[in-house]
Amino acid sequence: MDHVETRLALRELVERYAAHADRRRDAAIAELFTADGTLVIEWGDRPTTTVRGRAAIEAAMKPLDRYRVTQHVIANQLLEFADDAVRGETYCTASHVYDTPAGPRVFVMRIRYADTFDHTGGNWLFAERRLFVDWTEDHELTTAAH
Repeated sequence: MDHVETRLALRELVERYAAHADRRRDAAIAELFTADGTLVIEWGDRPTTTVRGRAAIEAAMKPLDRYRVTQHVIANQLLEFADDAVRGETYCTASHVYDTPAGPRVFVMRIRYADTFDHTGGNWLFAERRLFVDWTEDHELTTAAH
């Protein structure tokens, strides 16, 4: 396994996931997973959400529709290469703009993804993507004058 080529492919995979989320391409997100892939969402003391399979993963993206716009920015990605698998941890800042009677607000999530990847049919896919919400912020949306 070429580690440099694999690192580039897995970085592109996580960036495609983020771009698809921001463009509400739910079916495209689901296609980034193996057919029996799993998405797990862990958020503080809320119940853990686990969905398995592409149809369930596609449906799990629907809550993003409540936001006017989102922006997922990918940061660090650390990969571990084992004989039988590649695992990784990726940091992400996910900003979600929504409207209230008092004006627009932004809800920001600091996320870590723990991923298990699978190389299938010449492509890297998520076998499991585990999302951990480390902390959140919610504040008035302000814009800079140009």
